[in-house]
Amino acid sequence: MLVAIVATLGIVTVVSTRAANATRAQALDRAAELVTVLLDRREQGLARAAAVFVQNPIFRALVLDESVDDLNDQSMEGAERTGATWVQIVNARGERLAKSDDPAAPRVSLTGSALIARALGGELASGIGASGDSLLLQVIAVPVVVPGATAAQTVGAFMAAQVIDSALAAEVRRATDTDVVFYVSDTAQRAHVAASSLGARREVQELVERATLAMRTGDGREATTTDSTARSETESATDAAPAASAEARFDGTVDGVAYVARAVVLRTAGGEALGGFLALRARDADLAPFIALRRWIFLAGLLSLTLGAVISFLVARSIAGPVLDIAAATRRAAEGDYNAHIAFRSGDEIGALADAVRTMLADLREKYALVKLLQASTPREAHLLSRLDSRAALREKSGADAGELSRAGAAEMTGDEVIGTGMLVSNRYEIRSTLGTGGAGIVYKAFDHELQEVIALKTLHPSTAAQDPTAIERLKSEIRLARSIAHRGVVRTYDLGESNGHYFLTMEYVAGTPLSDLIARAGKLPQSAVFSIARQLARALEVAHEQGIIHRDIKPQNLMVQPDGTLKVMDFGIARLATRAAGVTQVGTVVGTVEYMAPEQILDGNVDARADLYACGVVLYECLTGRLPHEITNPMALVARFMAKAEVTDPAAIEPGVPRELSALVMRLLAIEPSERTESAAQLHEELVRAEART
Repeated sequence: MLVAIVATLGIVTVVSTRAANATRAQALDRAAELVTVLLDRREQGLARAAAVFVQNPIFRALVLDESVDDLNDQSMEGAERTGATWVQIVNARGERLAKSDDPAAPRVSLTGSALIARALGGELASGIGASGDSLLLQVIAVPVVVPGATAAQTVGAFMAAQVIDSALAAEVRRATDTDVVFYVSDTAQRAHVAASSLGARREVQELVERATLAMRTGDGREATTTDSTARSETESATDAAPAASAEARFDGTVDGVAYVARAVVLRTAGGEALGGFLALRARDADLAPFIALRRWIFLAGLLSLTLGAVISFLVARSIAGPVLDIAAATRRAAEGDYNAHIAFRSGDEIGALADAVRTMLADLREKYALVKLLQASTPREAHLLSRLDSRAALREKSGADAGELSRAGAAEMTGDEVIGTGMLVSNRYEIRSTLGTGGAGIVYKAFDHELQEVIALKTLHPSTAAQDPTAIERLKSEIRLARSIAHRGVVRTYDLGESNGHYFLTMEYVAGTPLSDLIARAGKLPQSAVFSIARQLARALEVAHEQGIIHRDIKPQNLMVQPDGTLKVMDFGIARLATRAAGVTQVGTVVGTVEYMAPEQILDGNVDARADLYACGVVLYECLTGRLPHEITNPMALVARFMAKAEVTDPAAIEPGVPRELSALVMRLLAIEPSERTESAAQLHEELVRAEART
């Protein structure tokens, strides 16, 4: 019996240690990847903001005139607009004209900086730098270009730096339960803590010093050595050559807590360490559930010794079996298989662990449901093309010979022409292809030569402005509101333009599949995919409604599913063209599909955010049943149904597999009276979570 208990404990220990080690290694990898992603996102955001700031004609004129006093003000405004820690502005000769945090900074040459040199050469440059022995920076430099009749002229450069601070480390800590420490290496190769989620304790400093020593001497347990293109850019605009990034893993202790650490260090081409970061995972954090489990097994084993060999064996099996099932499910999940079944249920620690794993697997299955649906519904060639690096293709395209581009520019549309592939709109947007046609106009895929990125360009029917002279002014007002929405589930609207009497909108380009195509191919969608679509749509509308913006044209054609399963809502700021402005008797062109419009929207009633919730109900109804709630032959038939308050068939009556709670929620959204619907998108999201939990 004692041998059985010891064997059980041994099995649990081996399995738990392996599972904890695997979990710990994955957590460290996720933390390191997340740091890289966040740094890249911050750098891109800084670069985009800087690129927009330098487009101001007044700013370009000040750089050209080298107005130092005004440029000092501009540098401080640029720091505020871009979110940078500091900003420097240089002229075409590479001389510093202004520095946001030091208005008295001398006018010295920064041509020795590779970033400045590249920016003056017309390129956007970026990198990682250090200031002194306590700050780690992300630095970008963009050219200041004045358009000319024959060729653009680079008149200076705009450099912005952003400190990598403890807020970034804390964000990684919250997302991965893994601590992060950023450090800077001085000229003597001694490391100093720059930012940390563990604070500035002396033990943290010692741990960083140990890490850098291990990296230099090879004493740490080396993991990998990979190539990168890291660059160093100090506050004074000095820089280092492209370097290599080395990694090592080792153990350490802070405040009595044992950590497993992964160190990533950046070095210059000459071998000098610039800085890096440590991802730290508490050793006991991943072992704690298994330690508690082993304690429980040991106590149960002592009791089983008094009850006999048979009971001891049965207890050992009842404990070891679930643990092995949980470990097997964990390994399958790590390999991408989320369909493991854990039948064990109890109210003890093992049951709690099993419930946690079941919840985790259910969440992963739901997130993957849309991806599988998209892959199953999309031809293989289109699916592969959607994963190509569009920026690489753009660079190749933009490198076409000047003669072709000149001919494209010559194809600038006239007042009677329709935009076509190859045309250059407003001397900036090169039309690449047609994406689709809607009630408001035609959508094209275009390349913005000013910002060097792909966008979507939507033309507006000339009849829109002709029928309602105030439509364009109201559209401008709507766009100002729509641009305030910053959410990953909403396609960004950039600007309104006009070329030879044709009005057009520029928007974020999204590669994906319209929900309408998925419904057309599949008929009805799996419940897991419907829940994912509904929750993402509710979140996007919640953000918009908080800004006072109503979409008014929610329908499957305006919902784009990206290859990673993310849902994007399109056409914010356009649908209000279909409404009357106060004091105006003319009516604009109706935009949208009448089957998805709320009764008050069609009957010219008071329209608020609940009109969007009605449209959500129609979309969910169609996803669940493959049909619309009101089958009509013409708009007047739908008006008649609304006037008669005709009832809609319950989705569960059409598809018995639809959960009753979800079906009831859809029916509330489709209520004729707005007061009978769910009150807000936020409440809709909460009800969806509850309905899914009970499914």
